Amino acid sequence: MQKYKVFINDKWIFFGEVLKNQTTENEEYDILDGTSLLIHNFAEMVKSGTFDRNIALIFTKNVKESFEQFLGYFDVLEAAGGIVKHKNNGYLMIKRFGVWDFPKGKIEKGERIAEAALREVEEETGVQNLEIESELPTTYHMYRYAKQWIVKRTYWFLMNSDYQGKLIPQEEEDILKAVWVDQDKLSTYLKGTYGNLIDLVRQAGI
Repeated sequence: MQKYKVFINDKWIFFGEVLKNQTTENEEYDILDGTSLLIHNFAEMVKSGTFDRNIALIFTKNVKESFEQFLGYFDVLEAAGGIVKHKNNGYLMIKRFGVWDFPKGKIEKGERIAEAALREVEEETGVQNLEIESELPTTYHMYRYAKQWIVKRTYWFLMNSDYQGKLIPQEEEDILKAVWVDQDKLSTYLKGTYGNLIDLVRQAGI
């Protein structure tokens, strides 16, 4: 089943055939039958900074085509990253701009997605001996840069590592901390983080 969810600050637009399993508890949202006009209108609302609600656009067909129409209104940046688990130390997290996050970064020209994910995790944290276990859902979030709204499409992988060395946060990328987080403390670290990451962890079943 085709489905896409784009986060704009703490709100989102969902594109899909049904809404099942795409919301979190206590969220309020409007459900609308998807049309090209609505896609255009919501894109314009994002650009003007007036998008202020959760919207589920439901399509009977051509979900991917409709989503690509929405992306066509913006520049799209391709990135890749990983949720890394350690058999002894839990999950790998970084702190960037005062917010806990998972390591990720821009895919370089000609680079394969999985290779980019492994490279970015190692560069941002110093963790080695990384292996990809499985592919995770792709996330989409939007941010404003140089007076333009950008869609960041991030391809995620579940990884594992037996690395025992020191974690080295990549300070030139504004990463001030890199830590292993026990699974029972993961929810605490995720409080106040980005909505797309909370959604990712929930979908991944972590």
